Amino acid sequence: MPVSRSCILLINNHLELGKTLVDILHGKGHRVLTSDRGEAGLVLLQEHSVDLLLIDFDLPDMSGLELLNRVKTQHPETEVIVLAGNATPDTAIAAIHSGAFSFLANPYVIEQILRQLNRAVQKQQSLKSLRLRQKAIDSCSSGIVILDATLADASVSYVNPAFESLSGYSANEILEQKLEPLLTKVQNQPGLEEIRAALREKRDGHALIRGNRKDGSPLWYDFKLSPIRDEGDGISHFIGVLNDSTEAKRYREQLEYQANHDKLTGLPNRNLLLDRVQQILSHASRYNRNAAVLFVGLDNFKNINDCLGYATGDQLLKIVAKRLTECLRATDTVARYSGDEFVVILSEPIALKDAAKVAEKISALVRDPCNLMEDELIVTCSIGISLFPKDGKEVQSLLNHAQVAMHRAKKHGQDGYQFYARKLNDQAVARMTMEKFLRHALDRRELLLHFQPQVSLISGRIIGMEALLRWQSPELGFISPGQFIPLAEETGLIVPIGEWTLRQACAQAKTWQETGFPPLVVAVNLSPRQFREKDLVLMISRVLRETGLEPQYLELEVVESMVMHDVDCALTTLNELQRMGIKLAMDDFGTGYSSLNHLKRFPFQKLKIDQSFVRDITSDPDNAVLARAIIAMGHSLNLGVIAEGVETEGQLQYLRSQGCDEMQGFYFSRPVPADEFETMLRQNRQLDLATEEDFCAGRTLLLVDDEPNILAALKRILIEDGYRVFAATSAPEGFELLATNPIGVVISDMYMPKMNGTEFLGCGKELHPQVIRIMLSGCSDMSVLTEAINRGAIFKYLLKPWEEGQLRKSVREAFRRYNSEAPSSRPTG
Repeated sequence: MPVSRSCILLINNHLELGKTLVDILHGKGHRVLTSDRGEAGLVLLQEHSVDLLLIDFDLPDMSGLELLNRVKTQHPETEVIVLAGNATPDTAIAAIHSGAFSFLANPYVIEQILRQLNRAVQKQQSLKSLRLRQKAIDSCSSGIVILDATLADASVSYVNPAFESLSGYSANEILEQKLEPLLTKVQNQPGLEEIRAALREKRDGHALIRGNRKDGSPLWYDFKLSPIRDEGDGISHFIGVLNDSTEAKRYREQLEYQANHDKLTGLPNRNLLLDRVQQILSHASRYNRNAAVLFVGLDNFKNINDCLGYATGDQLLKIVAKRLTECLRATDTVARYSGDEFVVILSEPIALKDAAKVAEKISALVRDPCNLMEDELIVTCSIGISLFPKDGKEVQSLLNHAQVAMHRAKKHGQDGYQFYARKLNDQAVARMTMEKFLRHALDRRELLLHFQPQVSLISGRIIGMEALLRWQSPELGFISPGQFIPLAEETGLIVPIGEWTLRQACAQAKTWQETGFPPLVVAVNLSPRQFREKDLVLMISRVLRETGLEPQYLELEVVESMVMHDVDCALTTLNELQRMGIKLAMDDFGTGYSSLNHLKRFPFQKLKIDQSFVRDITSDPDNAVLARAIIAMGHSLNLGVIAEGVETEGQLQYLRSQGCDEMQGFYFSRPVPADEFETMLRQNRQLDLATEEDFCAGRTLLLVDDEPNILAALKRILIEDGYRVFAATSAPEGFELLATNPIGVVISDMYMPKMNGTEFLGCGKELHPQVIRIMLSGCSDMSVLTEAINRGAIFKYLLKPWEEGQLRKSVREAFRRYNSEAPSSRPTG
């Protein structure tokens, strides 16, 4: 075995031996110090780091035994080999007892000396390494514990100072004790079971243990356990390393809390909500139970932020979160989903009525007044409800469905709740798809304009046109304006789309003027979102300037609800537009809540009768009265009146008879592309209006009966008497003939399938009060006759089968009555 390089001190009085040993040791690479006296050797030992000391027992100033004792007293860790020339067994025993490593007697064998030197140096180095390790363990900041694996309870055989400091126990209190009771009093925890299993299976283990110090204070240990093998590859001990993870654990918990809870309200946020919902659904699915998701959205919360500030809005959100938490059971979950939206999960067995009761309770609590500083606020909420498993089995689908239902509740007046319906989800998906493609429709040139003629009811000529937006999507096909325009309004896309529409309409009108057609006014709708834009007037001025269209040929249509929302602001905008020379029309008049006092302040030139009044104008007295009132009111304010949605000749003639100025609708033309509209202009297409002579009702009558043979018999008799006769087999057909022809007398059967004679003649009285009405019936029902007379619906009542003379007499009397009425009460064209 080679001798390890070391520092050796040789204290020897035999020069020859000393010289030999020095030469040999130098040759082996050792550093050698020499002295021939004991005191001098002790000085050298004090001054140098000596690994091994060779002492000759025969020294001049002291005995080798004395020197050995002084060395072990002053430097107990230094190994000493004694060289004794004249040794006795007692001398050797005394040297060993004093701490000598070995004792060599004369005659000296160099090889034997070198072997002993090597053994001593190795021992010294092993002790140094061991002492270094011990020092490292003792000074380690981690707690270290060594367990004796040979004992059944693996008791503690060593702890370092850091362990004492960490646990609060001294080494004397810990040694030979079982470790587990010292670490923790909390038995049921996964980490502790992992360490137990590692001890049983004699393997590595690692766990986070919730423990206690000696004084009972809580402590989280990060504990790593490893087995120590002996020379026979058996497990003799375990070494455990413990670190205080209390602060790290608290920090992780804080980070986890922040990651899973809303900072403002302290409620679970969306991340934790998804996890909670998944747990609740898994439990409900396992035990065949129901669950409910309530999506709660505050109504008009943006107004509170805008008017009172975000600080007030935040305080309100905290109050709402507290109220939601207090009104739920411990098994339920409430989370803040986003902004002013919350989600409530009801996890117990639940039915429709139970979810509805909770929704009502939430609505009532949220509705309670909130006192914030000097403000008392009342806020409401809209709630959407989806049920598991009926409305979905996945977390996200249930949340999406509840949100769809919540939006439906908002659209139905707010401050209420709605259950999810699959049709709503399909509509929401379709809406999102449409929005996606609509955002690119302008860039992809998918939008186009159609033009619908506006026609004078005096001349019959086309005097203007309304530009109507259309969308032809390659993916979705033709999309109705009623579908995509409200979406554009809601998303704000209507602003760029509206400007494009205005620009295209003005440019097209200018093109037709330059082509040589008579100048026509082009009407363009302004959406509510456009009307609220601050630079609306500037934008319109820029478009007119860039397209070259003179302002008097542009008419802007504004729905009445837009101007009634903020009258002063609307009045400012409209006056600016009027000063530019632009014409202004109030669209859909009569459908809103306009005030006549306000109306006369606005600079409109035209009122537009909504098509909902025109649709049944020939058969619905209420619509007819409204239309007549709008026409009369418009004329009294010096406004032109145009009716939209005119589809039949009856509607046209009735409106014309009441003095309506213009019309547009399918009766003349549907909205058409620009090239088709240009064709109408080239052909000089016009309405064929009746002349004044056509309105001669003094010899014209209408027969209404669902039996064709009765009609034929009546016509034969009355035509023989020189009357002009119209015939209808139903009440709707009769109304149309009344509207389109100058009729003085109506004879109607009593019993008809869709509308009986009393109802028909009663409506006829309201719609055409100048017409004289005769009822014809196959039975003399006095109750029916009394009703008709009381309503003033009939002039005469004839029974079937009629007597021809009596019939002719009654008709003559009816026409005499008609012709005796003032002419001003009848239409004159």
